[in-house]
Amino acid sequence: MPSQIGKLKYVFVLLLGLISASILAYSWLYSIPNKKCEAAEGWFSWKYRKCYAPIAISTITGRKPGEPVKVDFHDDARKASNARAVRQADAPAEAATASQ
Repeated sequence: MPSQIGKLKYVFVLLLGLISASILAYSWLYSIPNKKCEAAEGWFSWKYRKCYAPIAISTITGRKPGEPVKVDFHDDARKASNARAVRQADAPAEAATASQ
């Protein structure tokens, strides 16, 4: 009858090899690129494993840093009011042409 210790030895050696390979794969796929990205002052995406450059909000909005936000709520309300007035003015004209 063969010794169980010999079989168990192969199981542990195989388990050690699998764990070592998974640690190396994680390091190559995630850890090393993450460290390189952080060194370049970027943002690392864990899902896509890509390094993205941060974008300043001023490039999107067109405002200079520190400039306050200028929102004219009255202008938006005026546009909505004008659109409502135009729709109401067109409604009787459409009703008159539909009845003929």
